[in-house]
Amino acid sequence: FTHLIAYAMVQALKALPDMNNAYDVVDGKPNLVENPSINLGVAIDITKGTTRQLLVPNIKGCESLNFSQFWSAYEEVVRRSREGALEVSDFAGTTATITNPGGIGTNHSVPRLMTGQGLILGVGAIDYPAEFQGMSPSRLMDLAVSKVTTLTSTYDHRVIQGATSGEFLKKLHGLLLGEDGFYDRIFEALR
Repeated sequence: FTHLIAYAMVQALKALPDMNNAYDVVDGKPNLVENPSINLGVAIDITKGTTRQLLVPNIKGCESLNFSQFWSAYEEVVRRSREGALEVSDFAGTTATITNPGGIGTNHSVPRLMTGQGLILGVGAIDYPAEFQGMSPSRLMDLAVSKVTTLTSTYDHRVIQGATSGEFLKKLHGLLLGEDGFYDRIFEALR
């Protein structure tokens, strides 16, 4: 599901472009960087034997991609990461990042921001709430309990306000529920 959440993240960034801002020091003075493009970093866990490595290449110009184009670019960057075929340019210019520690079972994460980025979205595991995890499948159905995930927004408070981050997460939540024709546009892009 990470590619769907990542695409929703891009749409939320388009709606709230302040979340794509960054902080920098220019000539010794604090500076707001307003990024004109969304270059989405995708955190990819590479395991070789007993060694783990985290790579975060980015998909450039995400704001202009429909879902089909985004999904292709996403799969390409993952493939090239796993094959060891990335270049330095694949890492340059990241403006925001998505990381999915939920893929290994983590429910909540507070990832660290990297230079040049104002936001990193952490995606938790998609699972039943803890108080329901020991129930039988039939009881879960009787109670109409569904799986949930936690999304965390780690942002640079020097250039992004907490209320803006809240609006971003609210927008992302709405998109994932299908607001603004989100899934209609996805299906249309996939024909």
